[in-house]
Amino acid sequence: MDSFSYPFQPPLDLAQFIAKQTNLDWDPECGDIYLYHGTNCYRRWEIKRCGMIEPGRSNYSFFCTKASTALTYARAACMRDMTNRNINSLICEPVVLKVRFNKRTWMQVDLCQPANPGNPEEKSNLSLAVLGPISTDFIVNILYCVHGRKLHSGFDTLKTQALVVELQQLREKLIKRRADAWILRHLGGISQTLNSTLGGGLVPELTLIDSVKRLRQVSYRSA
Repeated sequence: MDSFSYPFQPPLDLAQFIAKQTNLDWDPECGDIYLYHGTNCYRRWEIKRCGMIEPGRSNYSFFCTKASTALTYARAACMRDMTNRNINSLICEPVVLKVRFNKRTWMQVDLCQPANPGNPEEKSNLSLAVLGPISTDFIVNILYCVHGRKLHSGFDTLKTQALVVELQQLREKLIKRRADAWILRHLGGISQTLNSTLGGGLVPELTLIDSVKRLRQVSYRSA
């Protein structure tokens, strides 16, 4: 064995990997597995904003089979981002993302290796390199995060959903008060009904949102 070799292992099929390993966090009903990604709270907000866990070094994103090992990498991420005195409470807080992998996303796993090569007893404690981004839809939990508990700002919260509904209602109320939208809805609706009827097609139902979109198109063309 040459001096540059390292105990990398090609990934097995997901079912074979689950059968071979022990002490894995997985769902026996659907056959999915849970892996852990260590980062800091600031990068967690970036992940939420862009909608995916983006790859880093060598186009890889790294995951662990144990949350405790991912927490070690999370602390290292905090230390790495504490440069040029850009330090705040988000950067200093390590967090661990619990991510579900199914048969499709498991195909992005390129290689795996022992998290601690010097301890052969921890055979089930692995680090895995995943090619490409992982959607935030697969994030099922956020561990060790204090900001999320204080601010009630998880990925999907009831307060956020209620706020979105209120904003939609406010938008519809403001559109109803627009005189140009009201005129376009009535006159434009009559024109489109005639065109659809003469053409032998169905009459589409126009909403206030559709009328505003048409007004924008007219303003663009006139400009």
